[in-house]
Amino acid sequence: MKPCRVMRAVILLGIGVGVAFSRGTQQARQAEPVRRDPAAWGSTHAGQPLPEYVTGDECLFCHRNDIGPSWAKDPHGQTIRRREDAPELAALIRSQPALAARANEIEFFLGGRKYLRFLKSVGYGRLALLTTRAEMAGPNQARAWYGTDPVAWDEEKFSARCAGCHTTAVDPKTRTYSAFSLDCYTCHGVVDLKHSTNPSLVLLSRSRRREALVITSICASCHIRIGTSRSTGLPYPNTFVPGDNLFKDFAVDFARAEDATLNPADRHVLRNIRDVVLSGIETPTCLSCHDVHANSSHKHRRLPRLSICTECHNAEGPLTEVKKYTVHSALCEY
Repeated sequence: MKPCRVMRAVILLGIGVGVAFSRGTQQARQAEPVRRDPAAWGSTHAGQPLPEYVTGDECLFCHRNDIGPSWAKDPHGQTIRRREDAPELAALIRSQPALAARANEIEFFLGGRKYLRFLKSVGYGRLALLTTRAEMAGPNQARAWYGTDPVAWDEEKFSARCAGCHTTAVDPKTRTYSAFSLDCYTCHGVVDLKHSTNPSLVLLSRSRRREALVITSICASCHIRIGTSRSTGLPYPNTFVPGDNLFKDFAVDFARAEDATLNPADRHVLRNIRDVVLSGIETPTCLSCHDVHANSSHKHRRLPRLSICTECHNAEGPLTEVKKYTVHSALCEY
């Protein structure tokens, strides 16, 4: 090869290496976490009156065939259940002698898959929580009982700790709720009545772009259990309306996403939310894996294996194998 050709080849090789290095550096920079202000976007209704919204009963007038049958069995729609709707749990009450004096007062059940709590109404939008709770061994079977000595009603705890995630539209001033369990408003917000001809007007509809930040705020409003409202001090949001930025008022220590003492379920949730709101990562979001209406997480098995998967799954092997861990929460007392 002639000297000039050799020199040209060297120059071109140098340019190629330089371009490759530049691209690699650029990609590395893009992969680096970007620290964003979680409160820098969107609006908030914190401290404002609850808005008027379409109730679930009105929604079911049109959605009675597609959503109605599944929602009645969905955990989101059963965060609280009436006693008459769960006769098998009423039988569980009778199996515990310590509850004999209070058994007839119990009107509602909270939870049930792993832990079960007992409630009664103490006025409009208010529930009292029984000190007694059951750790479940399986469907309708208790493994252990706690808080049986003494058995008493607490009229403040549910409003101060549980209402924000187990009821709909809590007024933070009175701590009263509009409906027990979660209504359509909890995720879809204030729905434009013209959505019957334009479904894209509905938040989270399939006809509307699903913004990662909006999805994350909605799910985080209940599924982050270590946050606090800056304006009320309560462990649940102050008048959060879906579509708002939850983090304008709700303070969360995202450093705990790497806290090994936090149980894997809560750590998984916190890590995904941190990646979206602090680092601007668009996928995955909660809805990438979870189909809320169908009560299914089957979709997550079709996703590529990511580092976040190792919270629950092994780094290698089939995704059907899940690590054994115990879910616990100081807020929820289990």
